[in-house]
Amino acid sequence: MTPQIRLQPGTVVKVEGVLHRVKGRNHIGLNLQTLGEMPVVVTRPHDEVARLYFARPRRFEVVETVSAKLPIGVVDNLNRQIDTFDIRYQDEAIKRLDYVRACDTFFADGTFKKVMVDYAKIAALTAEERRRRDAELKGIEPQYLPLEKVSGAALRQWHRRWCKAGRNIVALVPLNDRKGRTGFKLDPEVEKMIARRVREDWLLLEGPPLSHVILMIQDDVNEINKARVTELAIPDAMTVRRWVDANVSEFEKVFHREGKAAAEQRFRHVKAAPISTHPLEIVEIDHTWLDVLIVDEAGDEVKVGRGKKKKTARPWLTVAVCTTTRMIMGYYLTLERPSWTSVMNCLRMGILPKDLEGHQVTSTWPVFGVPQVLKLDNGKEFHSRSINAAAGQLRMELRYMPRAKPHLKGKVERLLGTVARDFCAYLPGRTFRDVRERGDYESEERAAFTLQELNDLFIIWLVDIYHNRQHGGLVGRTPLQQWNELSGMGVRLPPSADDLSPLISLVVDRTIRSTGITFLGLNYQSESLKGIRRRRGFHYGQQFLVKIDPYNVGEILVLVDEKTGWEAVPCEDPSISEGVSLTEWKDTVKLARKMTANGDRVAHQTLINAMKLLRAEAERKGAKARKLTQIDADWFRENLDAPWFDVSPDPSEPSDRGSLAKPPSRKALIKPPKMPAVGYLASGAQAGKEDEVSSLASQPNEHAVGVVIGELERSAPTAELALQGAEHRRATFSVEATARASTHRATAAPGPLADGDDDNDLDNWTAE
Repeated sequence: MTPQIRLQPGTVVKVEGVLHRVKGRNHIGLNLQTLGEMPVVVTRPHDEVARLYFARPRRFEVVETVSAKLPIGVVDNLNRQIDTFDIRYQDEAIKRLDYVRACDTFFADGTFKKVMVDYAKIAALTAEERRRRDAELKGIEPQYLPLEKVSGAALRQWHRRWCKAGRNIVALVPLNDRKGRTGFKLDPEVEKMIARRVREDWLLLEGPPLSHVILMIQDDVNEINKARVTELAIPDAMTVRRWVDANVSEFEKVFHREGKAAAEQRFRHVKAAPISTHPLEIVEIDHTWLDVLIVDEAGDEVKVGRGKKKKTARPWLTVAVCTTTRMIMGYYLTLERPSWTSVMNCLRMGILPKDLEGHQVTSTWPVFGVPQVLKLDNGKEFHSRSINAAAGQLRMELRYMPRAKPHLKGKVERLLGTVARDFCAYLPGRTFRDVRERGDYESEERAAFTLQELNDLFIIWLVDIYHNRQHGGLVGRTPLQQWNELSGMGVRLPPSADDLSPLISLVVDRTIRSTGITFLGLNYQSESLKGIRRRRGFHYGQQFLVKIDPYNVGEILVLVDEKTGWEAVPCEDPSISEGVSLTEWKDTVKLARKMTANGDRVAHQTLINAMKLLRAEAERKGAKARKLTQIDADWFRENLDAPWFDVSPDPSEPSDRGSLAKPPSRKALIKPPKMPAVGYLASGAQAGKEDEVSSLASQPNEHAVGVVIGELERSAPTAELALQGAEHRRATFSVEATARASTHRATAAPGPLADGDDDNDLDNWTAE
């Protein structure tokens, strides 16, 4: 049963290109009135509204109405997303959000009125509450913390601006960038000295007092001034202390100077458990390490002594549950430790409608929508700025629970226990709670399911069993019955269906060159990027934020203009990028390197052959591309400019590197950077063979070439696609063997850059 869609009366929506105004709603659907000289009232059923809203392209859109009385700066900011602002402005907007939400609460229950005196009272009460929460988090008495000072006039201005902007958090962003320069700013060179001394000499367990570090900083500046014509201003003690207060958090101070235990004790967050009354009002999220072992999808084995055993691992489960109905909103199964990736994937699944096609279930899973409150624990994966920005964008509140207080998230804790007792109890490969309970049970030997099979079984258990079983906390009703009974209260939709995709994107900084943007050897170009290099204010080396979809490198999102937001830029060569994931591209380059002679640039056709070979092998083994993990994201950020990705995607560009100004070393070309152990083939189908082929390909002799060809022929039915690179090496071996032996030392290291622009020379031989 589809829940009722809840939209405020008066909201302007666009349905299939026609503007309507929401008049109200009932159990049937939304009552919409067309805009124009002859308005007509129509009723759209709730299930039809949900289907049109999530359709591609979207056929139902919520039009954000902006008051004409808003300041120009606020109107300009509303064209941007919260994550495009400076970090300090984001934090200030989140703080102001507490105050304006308090105004809504007090005005709704009639406690206060919209007059200046009451605004001042609300500001004082909110400041006291924020100080109390901060004191509980830090483990100290409230009177030892400063009290925020917000006047009634300021709060009234925030609240009016917020309401006129459709309750958009961006309206609360400070307009400091439109003010003149105020205060004193440090010279960048002096600021670097302060940062280095504070990091190396003060943020230590044995660190001296800050007053001693200040003397060191002043002495460093004096030494620099001896060799300068224009002397740097020597920072006084108060300037350094203000810099430390602005750039080093209290948690960092305690963590580095007093230890991890003291920081955790002082900064834990305490909050009482709230009570929810309608669907998705409060959602609890948590992780657990499932008590079951799964096997490698390719059936690979590892050596143990003289024998072999199955390659097994314990998966992690991230799950979100609605506290009102006990319905599971979303989940995420992975072999990696919990991270922001797990949280974002779980939230994205929960917000979107569930597609159960292909799963052997008989019931429905009608849960979708944005939670009003999200309860989390104090894990570091829940404290990232990305999650706070996403919460502001989706307009949901984050509530952090203190350590060692599992009863404050009792609903999800009980669910995790139910999963362990009910779902895992009948699976082969159980690990049990302890050694005594396990007895003589051989968990590794009895493990039978892969991660995908475990995921399919979990969906069956979740949809057909858990949601349809009587729950003790629901007075004998099932979670599905409770959801259907309360679905008439409505659920919130995200501000835009497009807001969900960037939540799991990989964000990096890139520069725009004459060829566009280069990422892992792929070039991205558009007319907008060409115009950026000619616009006023552009300078070489300027960094732009870039978002990469981990499941499709054929297109990237570039923040070319902060007012218009993110803009899609396609790859110049869609034949090797469209629909290709990051992990698949990494494995394609890795295999193409092995198929190319030492020192040669990978040819376009070799990349295509390698990609076809990997896909054919994956299809033959039944493997699927795995999802991007935190380990993958960190690896890609560290190796964006690795020479290993220096390939030749242009079909007209030769594979010979003799004319390049600065060829990378043979070691950089053949040996990839250190990367996660599991690649595009989640099953590990070629894990052992690729290592053997890589070692053989690095040997400069003709016999090794034949062995490489033989190994590739045996690895997949379509291995003949990979023969081109190896045959090229066999043909050139006899001619170049003598020359390579005599010039190996001269060509192993990169040569000097050619005269001219350094950036252009780098473009010729390395990927940005």
